[in-house]
Formats: sequence, structure tokens, C-alpha cells
Amino acid sequence: MTIKARTVEVPGGSLFTTSSGGTKPAAVMVHSGLAHSDMWLPLMSALGDELPGVAYDCRCCGRSVTTLDGTFSDIADLAAVLDAYGIESAVLVAESRGGRIAIDFALAHPERVRGLFLLAPDISGYDAPVADHERALIEAVGAAEDAWEVEEIIAHELRLFVDGPAREQSDSRAALRRTVAEMLRLNYTQQKDTPDFDSPEPAAGRLAELSCPVRVLVGDEDTTGMRAMAAEIESSCSRATLLRVPDAAHVLALEHPELIERELRSWWRNF
Repeated sequence: MTIKARTVEVPGGSLFTTSSGGTKPAAVMVHSGLAHSDMWLPLMSALGDELPGVAYDCRCCGRSVTTLDGTFSDIADLAAVLDAYGIESAVLVAESRGGRIAIDFALAHPERVRGLFLLAPDISGYDAPVADHERALIEAVGAAEDAWEVEEIIAHELRLFVDGPAREQSDSRAALRRTVAEMLRLNYTQQKDTPDFDSPEPAAGRLAELSCPVRVLVGDEDTTGMRAMAAEIESSCSRATLLRVPDAAHVLALEHPELIERELRSWWRNF
């Protein structure tokens, strides 16, 4: 499967994008805050025969470029990607922070979203709970961010989100930790100083407005907050279903790529 790269111009910058298969992409993939669009390359290559897709680097991530002047919108940027590829409506495949963007976009532009396939999604405006055994790690991430000690930030994020707050670190995940760390380092080259972003109306309390099919996956070893948000989507959206993935933390697309491919194919064929 050939993966093609192009740049999409947006006000105050440009978005790096890749696409797979066909001339009419059906899926648009929005990456996690722990990664950039490369996290989707295995899935795009595997699914290009059936579900051709587009992935892009959000502002201040990966190879996208933005200025520090002005105020920007993740929702407007996602719309710009759809427009650039001539996509009237798409399935949005998204993980974590990308899930928050996808949900916000679906609420703002329901006519442009055919379905949401969400991995460990965040929800804007949701007051996520924190378990006692997670608190020290979360506070360590925040302290490292305040001091802008990038390697410390990465180390704590890998422990919290790749290994999971309750799982032991394992050599079997060493390659996964390296992959995520490399993407985080590239992201953090742009994130010490960032532009202002528009804040859409919070999705918390509005999830029942989502009328499209929604499939949610969350790892059993993810944080308490992420598992609570997945459950909130399932209970609030009339067309939502939830799969809890055993022995999985937060980076589902990279930790369990075969399962994600299988679940997306099945859901896509049947919704």
C-alpha cells in the first residue's frame, strides 16, 4: 500500500498529512497527544484496501507548522483537512486528545461525520476522576511540564500511559516505549511556546446529541479517568458501544494494532 504525503495550508501555518488508497478517502484519523500521525501508518496500510484514510499532524505536533500569532481552532483545522481531500463526510478514527477533537467536531458539524471510532477518548469539559494510586504520577507529569524538563515529562508519561499506572514496567513494551518517546520528542520541539486555541462548547453534558454510530475502546489498564470517560460515552450516546480491552493501557493503536484493525473493519462493515 502506497502512503502519500502532502501539506494542507491553513491560516497561520500548514498541516502535514498522509493518505492511503483510492482517490476518495473514507476515514480521517486524529492522533493522540502522545503521538503524531505516524501512529496511524500501520493501520492505514492494513486498511487501505477497504477503508482508505487520511491522517494529519495537529498544530504543534509532528511536522505541522504554525505561528504564535492569532488564535486557532482544532475544529477548523480538521474541517480544512476534509476540504483539502474533497471529503464531504467521513468516519473519524481518533485516540485520546484526538478523540476529544473528533467528538467536538461531530457536535459542531454532525453532517460531516458518518461515525466515530474512538480509542481511549478524552471528553472536553469532563471532570475525570483520579485514583489515589495514579495521583503521584499525574502530579509528576505536571511538575515536569512546569519546569519544562522534556525527558522527565516523557519518562513520566511513558510510565503512566504506555505501561499503565497499575501495571509493572515490562521489557516486552520496550520497543513501544521507544516509539512513543520519539514521537513525543518531536512534538515537544514545538510545544514550549504554543499559540492560543479556541475553546469550543464543552462536549460534557452534550454527548446525547451525537446521532452517528460510535464505537469506543478503552484499555483495562488505562487510567481511571480515561475508563470513566469511555463509560460516559457508552451511557450517553444512543448508538454507542464499548469494548474494554484486557492487558492494554492508553496507546491502544500501537499496543494492539491487530485488534484495532479487526475491530475497525468489523464495525465499519456493520454500522
